[in-house]
Amino acid sequence: MTALALGTGARHRLVLLALAAALVLFGPGCAQVGSPTGGPKDETPPQLLAADPPVGATEVRPSSLRLTFDEYVKAGSWRQQLLVSPPLEGAVDLVVRGKEVELTWDGDLRDNTTYVVQFGEGVVDVNEGNSAVNLVHAFSTGPQLDTLKVQGVVVDALDGAATKFQRVLLYPSSWPVDSVLAGVAPQFVGATDEEGRFEVGYLPSGSYRVMALDDANRNYVWDRGERAAVGPEGAAAGDSTVHVLRSGSTEAPQMPYLSEAVRDSSGWARWKMSEPFAPGDSVSWAGTEAARLMKPSGDAVRAFGWNEALDSAAVQLVWHRAPEWPNGVWRTDTVEVPRPRIRPTEKAALTSKPMGKQLPGRLPELEWSVPISRVDTALWLLEVDSIEIACPAAAPWPSDRVELTAPELQRAGSEVRLTLLPGALKRAGKEGELVPEDTLELVWSVHSAEALSEWGLTLEGVGCRGLLELVSVRGERQDVVYVASDTTVRWRGLLPGKYRAIWWGDLDGDEVWRDVDVETWREPEPVTRSEPVELRANWVVETTWRLDSTACGGPRVR
Repeated sequence: MTALALGTGARHRLVLLALAAALVLFGPGCAQVGSPTGGPKDETPPQLLAADPPVGATEVRPSSLRLTFDEYVKAGSWRQQLLVSPPLEGAVDLVVRGKEVELTWDGDLRDNTTYVVQFGEGVVDVNEGNSAVNLVHAFSTGPQLDTLKVQGVVVDALDGAATKFQRVLLYPSSWPVDSVLAGVAPQFVGATDEEGRFEVGYLPSGSYRVMALDDANRNYVWDRGERAAVGPEGAAAGDSTVHVLRSGSTEAPQMPYLSEAVRDSSGWARWKMSEPFAPGDSVSWAGTEAARLMKPSGDAVRAFGWNEALDSAAVQLVWHRAPEWPNGVWRTDTVEVPRPRIRPTEKAALTSKPMGKQLPGRLPELEWSVPISRVDTALWLLEVDSIEIACPAAAPWPSDRVELTAPELQRAGSEVRLTLLPGALKRAGKEGELVPEDTLELVWSVHSAEALSEWGLTLEGVGCRGLLELVSVRGERQDVVYVASDTTVRWRGLLPGKYRAIWWGDLDGDEVWRDVDVETWREPEPVTRSEPVELRANWVVETTWRLDSTACGGPRVR
């Protein structure tokens, strides 16, 4: 055999080739253990590359529509998303082949008619499910393509912020609201962008009823509870007006319920309501008085006098909901009361008490984890500014709250010390238990007048009646004043901090602010907010606020 002589460069090349082969063969076994990241998530929606017939084609009578995208797509819920105007005759079907979508239909097309095919969010990419955005195709069987449009912007009724990614629905003005509420499909559809703006095009001449909604279930129908905005009932196609729609909350069907039902041998029972109680709410039994109900607090319903016989009875509770605004309507809900399970009797505990600084004019209150049947004030020691005073206490016994009614406790600048000796309170249903078990000492004070602030707000430009609300910057309501004309409102005894005023327009004069009402096609009443005002201890701040002159007018346009 003849030996093959290799030069130095050739030998180096062979070594490199051998190393490369080894990496190919053995690389996976020698690589660092771990999972590939897969790169960044694809958030780019499919892009339309071509259409047959082309978008905007005229004098065509196709029996199908083919769309080609830049990536593989699928169409899962296309039937719920597809809208064709005017409706196509006969059956409609859709087939996906890789990057191509084909829509076919039976029946003839109308003469001299513009057809608009809207796919909604029915076409998505295969990997991440990104929906093709504003996927609309239009063609005409005649020589002209309808090119008119309705445009506008959707803003939040409360703060004026852009309401993005809302579905915009157009119905012919001749269609009554009842048809919309019954779930009839809109004739044309659009969507708002990140700035809340929308433009619905390819419209024939005519006028349209406009609605925008947060179509959470993507059914092209307003469902109770979905945010919505109702616009003009006769928006003219082709008009250059930019319609402003104000979006608000709509009331969803509510079915409150009770849970976490427990009771003990003393007759103390407790349930948890599915929603928290608002200030002013109350509860009562439906029919016969079952047990003594306590004032609701948070989401807890408490009652004393529950017994074994009630465990098997059909008991209902009525929740009386206080209106948010002065002349609002009270609402009631009837709730089934579940049978409570028996739990060990808990020891009495103080769950709420006055502490730190209290506002003048407010009566302090003690709240307990168990019902109290009476108090023994001989075992109480109450001192105000180091002077012992009588300690009257009020409550409709039994109660889980004890209100201290001495007028000295409300006086500005008072320093208070309350001492409760063991057994100062008598627990209902469990004689012999000392409440409290050990001496309990509570200390608090009342703000002095110099520690508080005053704000005088002069309101100008009041073109209609409204509710003027004082809130902290955290949104906590402090006061509500009804105003009918230019006026000055003065708030005294405010804690130092930042506050603002909110004017809620009352266009119908019922002293209640109304949100959007789809059923009557009514826009929300106007809302406007003042700039925040900072108050410091012993400050008197005077400001003037001039309301927007358009606030009391009709629908605004830009």
